[in-house]
Amino acid sequence: MDKSTLSHWWHKMETAHGGPIPERPALAQDDEADVAIVGAGYTGLYTALELLKSAPELKVVLLEANVAGYGASGRNGGAVIAQLNGSRAFWAGRGGRQAAIDMERAVQQAVTEVGEVITSEGIECGYAHNGVLMVARTELEARRFKAGVEDDRRYGFGPEDSRYLSRKEVLEKVNVDGAIGARWSSHCASVDGGRLARGLAAAVERRGGVIYENSPVIRIEPGRAITARATVRAEFVVRATEAYSESIKGQERTVVPIHTSMLATEVLTSEQIAELRWGGHEALLAEHPFLHLQFTSDDRITIGGDDPRVPYRWGSAPNPDGPATPKVRDHYYGQLIKLFPFLDGIKIADTWQGVFGTTKNWAPNVSLDRATGLAVAGGYVGEGLAPSNMAGRTMRDLILGRDTEMTRLPWTNMGSRKWEPEPLRYIGSGVIWAARALGDAKEHRAGKPSTLISIGNRTAGFTGHLG
Repeated sequence: MDKSTLSHWWHKMETAHGGPIPERPALAQDDEADVAIVGAGYTGLYTALELLKSAPELKVVLLEANVAGYGASGRNGGAVIAQLNGSRAFWAGRGGRQAAIDMERAVQQAVTEVGEVITSEGIECGYAHNGVLMVARTELEARRFKAGVEDDRRYGFGPEDSRYLSRKEVLEKVNVDGAIGARWSSHCASVDGGRLARGLAAAVERRGGVIYENSPVIRIEPGRAITARATVRAEFVVRATEAYSESIKGQERTVVPIHTSMLATEVLTSEQIAELRWGGHEALLAEHPFLHLQFTSDDRITIGGDDPRVPYRWGSAPNPDGPATPKVRDHYYGQLIKLFPFLDGIKIADTWQGVFGTTKNWAPNVSLDRATGLAVAGGYVGEGLAPSNMAGRTMRDLILGRDTEMTRLPWTNMGSRKWEPEPLRYIGSGVIWAARALGDAKEHRAGKPSTLISIGNRTAGFTGHLG
C-alpha cells in the first residue's frame, strides 16, 4: 500500500521517514487476550491505552484491517473541537438538562485530555489549544451564531467558553474576506492527525498492547474476533471500526460511510502569512457550504468538508484511497480563494479522500453488553478527534466495571437502529442530500432559513450539534 496517498499527514510522515513506514505483522495464528479491539483508529487506540494505563496486567490486542491510523484518524482536518453530534435537546431527552450539560462539559474536557495524552506520551503532532472561529459571512449566519451564544448562557456556559466577535475582532484574528462576525469557542485544538494516530499506536505498544495490521476481521462473536487466517479469543470484544463496519459479517447497516475530501496548500510565503494575519492558528469553520480549515504548524492551509457530490456510494462503499477528483479539488480550491482572495494562484500540495461514520440516529454511542462481552464505540459523524478520547475513557470504565462520571453520560449504552437496506439507503441519501444542497443554496441567496434544509435534516434524523 502506498500510504503517502492516504492524506497529507501520511505523505509528511513517509517523507520524514525517508520512505514507506514499515507495517506491523498480521495475525498469523490464534491468540488470546483479555480485550480484543477491532480497529486501530483513535477510538480503538484510546481504549487500549486507557485500559493499559489503568490495568497494566491486561492483555489487549488490536486487529486492524490495514494500518493503524488508516481511516479517518489519519485523514482528518486536524481540529480537536469540543463538538458532538446531537443537539442539547437530543441529549437532554436521554437524561434531562443536566445530562446534556454534562455531555458538553465532557467533550470540552476531552480537548484538554487529548493534549495531556500527547504530552505524557511524548507524541510530536503539533498540538496547540487555540480555539475555533465559526465565521459568519451573512446576516442569517450572524443571527444564528449570536443565538447560539445566548443559548450557551442559558445552559451555564460563560464568556470563557464562547463569545460572539464583531467583524473588527474577527479580522484581528484572521483576514477572512466577507466576515461580518464569528462565534468563538475556546474549546478546540489543532493537531497533525496522522502523527497523533501513529503516536497513540506506539504508546499502546510501549505499554504492552499488541497491534496486528493487515488483519481484517470478518466476523465478531461473543468471545471471538475472527479473521480469515486466525482468531483472537477474549472476554471482551470491542468494535471500533466506524465507517468501515460494513465489511464485518453481522455489522452491516450499523454505520454508513459519508464521503469527505481535503486539500492542503503549499507552504505559505512570509508575505502571504503577514496578509493572512492568522497568528493564533485557531481552527476555522464556515458555512454555505460547510467548510473546516486549519493553518498548520508548518504554515500551510488545509480545507475540506463533505464531498460536494452525493456523499454516499451504493452498498456503503467507502471512498477509494488516493487524491480527490478534479471536480472536488476545484470546489475546495475555489472556496479557499473566496475566503482568502490574496491566495489566488497558490499551489496545492496534496488532496485526499476519506469517510466518516454515521449511525441511524446521527449520534455517537459507547455500549457494552456484559452478558456477551461485546462492545461498540463510535458514530461521531465527522467530529471524532475529541469524542474518541471520551469514548476510550468511557469504554475503559465500562470494561473495568466502574461506575464513573464517564459511564453515566447519556451516550452510554444508547445504541441505534440499523439503516435501511438497499436500494432505500441509496435513494434516500440522494433525496436528502439534494434537499439540503438546494436548501443551502436558497438560504444563502434569500438570507432566511430554508424549509428544504429542515425537511432534509428531519428526514435523515439529524438533530444538530452539541457545542
